[in-house]
Amino acid sequence: MIVEFIKLRLRETTRSSVWNKNMVINIIMALFMLYMLVCFLLIGFLLDKMLIGAFPGYDPVDILNRVLLYYLGFELLIRFFMQSTPAMSITPFMHLPVRRSSLMHFLLARSAIGPTNYISFVIFIPFAIRAVAVIHSGAAACWWLLTLLLSVMFVIYINVYVKRQMVVKPLVSLGSGLAFIAVIVLDIAGVFSLSEVSATIFGATLEQPLWILIPASLAASAYLLNYRFLMTNSYPEEIDRTVSKKQVAAVQQFGFMSRFGQIGELIGLELKLILRHKRTKAVFYMAPFMLFYGLIFYTNPVYQNKIMWLMFVGIFITGFMMLAYGNFLVAWEGKFFDGILTRKGSLFDYFRAKYYLLVTFCIITYILTTPYVYFGMRILWVQTACFLFNIGVGACITLWFAQFNRKRIDLSQGSAMNWQGTGAAQFLFMLPVLILPMVIAGIFNWIGLENWGLGALAMLGVLGVLCHKWIIQWICKGYSQAKYEQAEGFRGSN
Repeated sequence: MIVEFIKLRLRETTRSSVWNKNMVINIIMALFMLYMLVCFLLIGFLLDKMLIGAFPGYDPVDILNRVLLYYLGFELLIRFFMQSTPAMSITPFMHLPVRRSSLMHFLLARSAIGPTNYISFVIFIPFAIRAVAVIHSGAAACWWLLTLLLSVMFVIYINVYVKRQMVVKPLVSLGSGLAFIAVIVLDIAGVFSLSEVSATIFGATLEQPLWILIPASLAASAYLLNYRFLMTNSYPEEIDRTVSKKQVAAVQQFGFMSRFGQIGELIGLELKLILRHKRTKAVFYMAPFMLFYGLIFYTNPVYQNKIMWLMFVGIFITGFMMLAYGNFLVAWEGKFFDGILTRKGSLFDYFRAKYYLLVTFCIITYILTTPYVYFGMRILWVQTACFLFNIGVGACITLWFAQFNRKRIDLSQGSAMNWQGTGAAQFLFMLPVLILPMVIAGIFNWIGLENWGLGALAMLGVLGVLCHKWIIQWICKGYSQAKYEQAEGFRGSN
């Protein structure tokens, strides 16, 4: 039966119109993967010498062992945002003499079996042969590789489980994310050293193979969690019932927005769009991690006296949700944009609702990033000036650039390797939002008036907020003609 599943999967792939249509892209991607494999192979053969050169007098195996848990954590983070959850249509098999357990085992095997899952072993295998086997023994190198393999399998399955739980129990995914962040924070704070834990686990395997039972049990537990979840939710009506309840709750949750008139209803509809689709939700799943971006610059003394870099960081972290979501502000609704044009309501209210939504995003991120005041009041003034600039100027620039997007977005698709809806406008609109405050702050800093530069940015923002109605009216006048060209572009794009 497993062989039959594999045959069906291959036929599904090769007979897909997308496969034939993107044949050239598939060939280019294959050549790119071949190039990356060669690069990784060279790194694997030279890694021991690179580590010895960087850390003379230390064991290269011990140095690599200390960073393996960091590597696994980074891989988990990348997989969460980029790896799609393996799925197959099981409904056609439900009335056939096929065991549900066979279906679920095949689905789980698809999660683990894939060349991209183990591409990093192109580096680790040569390193094990050249360093681990020479310093310790060939058997120790095999046990070390097997420990790493089981650890990667645990990462694969726990990532799939967390992403599947997002549909049924979002709090499980939220708790997992908070636990991951807590480990990073505790490691940065020096409460415990993750590198020491990593060195202990992977170093012990070289001396005593029984330590391999730890990653083996973790991988098996993650596998069983996924198997139990799939067996429990294998019937479509079970998932549909849970999802429908959440959708009804979402509708009721934003019902109060109608009290604020037409603009409130439009904001409520936009929030429902965000919560119901994969790609929009992916933007907001990434937002909490971007809030920690300031730790890279605010903790580094090199950037403390570089006001332009501080302005860049301030604009980015206080306006990340505005930039990421506003990048495709109208394109999110490209699939049903014709319906929007024929709906009763003014274009002014439509853009005003989007403006208030972007401002709300900035307010939320500003509040969440106020703890950066720990690094000094100067950082708080920078954050405040950037926040005011974002809500007064950045949001208006975002609204103006929305008219130049002509490519529709399929909201059901994930964001990993998905360039749908991306055009030149998406890159151009970020330039004034990010660079203009840096230039203004840099000019005032050059003449020795840094605080005046922050004040100028804040005043520009306040002026933009006070005049936002007139600015939106001006945008609507230009957009009244562009909307028909935009609707035509949405109809013709795939």
